[in-house]
Amino acid sequence: MQATHAQLEAVLAAANHLLGARQDQMLTLEEWTDLARAVAACQEHKTADYLTEHDLEDIAERYALEWDEATDGPHPNLVE
Repeated sequence: MQATHAQLEAVLAAANHLLGARQDQMLTLEEWTDLARAVAACQEHKTADYLTEHDLEDIAERYALEWDEATDGPHPNLVE
């Protein structure tokens, strides 16, 4: 599979945010999820494949992140 230009730009943007967050000694779940989405899209995986159980629990319980089951995997609040 060849990643598209848009997918590579998304990975670069997410990596940029990750570097900035590291410099600030902070990293939000939203930033981590953005990176997981970008990498997953390039590798034909689901976002959830790159998140920990703890991340998925936080998304289900505390965060109102937009979630597309087709690209992200099953919604965390539906995972048993």
